[in-house]
Amino acid sequence: MSTENLKKELEAALLITDWSPTERDLRDIAIRIKGLRGTVSKIDIEKIVHDVVGSYESMATEGVDNTDLTTLLLMATKTTN
Repeated sequence: MSTENLKKELEAALLITDWSPTERDLRDIAIRIKGLRGTVSKIDIEKIVHDVVGSYESMATEGVDNTDLTTLLLMATKTTN
């Protein structure tokens, strides 16, 4: 899995509109996502992204669907292998 694909999935899942992660940032995000245990929430992913890249712009919506988080976990695992 490429980091570019992970970046696109993160943008879609978190509704990111403006950010500039490096390849290293994306690898770090993938490693941290891979290390999550139990049920993963959107907030968990948002915290990881913020911890790694700092502030980023995203759209806010109500009733966010977390089904894409499983895809992110799978992509993170494949990115770091």
